[in-house]
Amino acid sequence: MGLVILSFSLDGIVKSQIEDTGSRMLNTSVEVNDASISILDGKGTIKGITVHNPKGFSDNPAVQLEQISMQIDLSSLLSDTIVVKNLEIQNPKIYFEQKVNGSNLNALEDNMSGGSSSGANVVVDYLLVQQGEVTLTTDIGGKKTVKAQFDHFELNGIGRSGNSTLEQTMRQILEPILKKAANEAVKQGLLDAAKKKLKDLIGG
Repeated sequence: MGLVILSFSLDGIVKSQIEDTGSRMLNTSVEVNDASISILDGKGTIKGITVHNPKGFSDNPAVQLEQISMQIDLSSLLSDTIVVKNLEIQNPKIYFEQKVNGSNLNALEDNMSGGSSSGANVVVDYLLVQQGEVTLTTDIGGKKTVKAQFDHFELNGIGRSGNSTLEQTMRQILEPILKKAANEAVKQGLLDAAKKKLKDLIGG
């Protein structure tokens, strides 16, 4: 019975920490549907992470992470630094809104450039992001929506350099996902087309 209570407590802590830290870091609402961490083998899943758009953009989400799978070093739960051995993000969906005065992804990145919070330290030894999708919506020169896929990428040793507060680690995970999505939009000519429309509109 004690293990069950401890497990439910851990799940709730993970869920609330992601929501609270993410919302503060991005200056917008972050919601998590469910978090489940096994205290028997350290395996866990986080389902339904939604990052809402910052102020000035639509009511649609900016980022949706359907499911994150992880393996935690259980012994690290008793230390000052929680060690996630591997973290896998499947099918992240990024919704890129380009307006005349900027984009939602740039706004989120600007929000992430602020100071760091104190609290628990978290390192991620291995991160794998797979099968991402970016949807670009622009109302420059008439509303248009296009989609593109972006390849998987891997990162190692997140937080090992000393920047390992939960906020810093979350930033090091989210920033490359946003940049990968933006780069794919540029690569596919999606963003260039929107910028060309803007230049035409302002006579540049």
